[in-house]
Amino acid sequence: MKKYDIALFDLDGTLSESGEGILECVRLVFKETGRPLPDEKTIQSFIGPPMYESLSRCGFDHQAAQEGVEIYKRNFIQTGIYKNKVYDGIFDTLDKLKKAGVRMGVASTKYQKFTDRIIRMLKLEDYFLVIGGSTSLTGETPDCQKPRHDKIEVMEYVIESLRENKNDRIVMIGDTKYDADGAAKVGTDFIGCLFGYGTEQEMVDYYTIGTPIFAKNPLDIADIILPQ
Repeated sequence: MKKYDIALFDLDGTLSESGEGILECVRLVFKETGRPLPDEKTIQSFIGPPMYESLSRCGFDHQAAQEGVEIYKRNFIQTGIYKNKVYDGIFDTLDKLKKAGVRMGVASTKYQKFTDRIIRMLKLEDYFLVIGGSTSLTGETPDCQKPRHDKIEVMEYVIESLRENKNDRIVMIGDTKYDADGAAKVGTDFIGCLFGYGTEQEMVDYYTIGTPIFAKNPLDIADIILPQ
């Protein structure tokens, strides 16, 4: 018997190993704007949160951060996007969940068009009923939907699209404090991926409504959702 009806997956560090392409494009933002490159720990922290937020933390004002986002997007679509690969075991896990009738969606703060393209490029699109990414920072989106910027807004969009209102039957699966925080704020269970880019302690600290369940590898995810 399945433990959850719906499973929401983060993208970077959960479905795909994407750090190389992301960080390469982050470094290009600093190079093209003539700013000194931060230390490696700060650079690594760009994996997970929205790019605008990360640039703001590094001293970019509103205009500079928006310009940095455009530089990042231009480089990512040209080169960084092609340095994604699916983690070993993900296809087997998704196959098991789909066969068991678990409804699945993607909830990522990566830009929607990048999220869509990566899911297709990695041949994962047949597993997910809804693919959710971030849209604009301000204002309405072209299709008149509410803008989606942070993990909470993306999760709410995916859950609403799946027409599900019983959050106790939903689990969020991710690898960073942003995923843990989103799950806590939305009110779902949370599986933390120790094979991704975040840390176990951060996920424990930010999942404030309980204790995360941890997956050491992708195959553990199916075992948690489909207990024997």
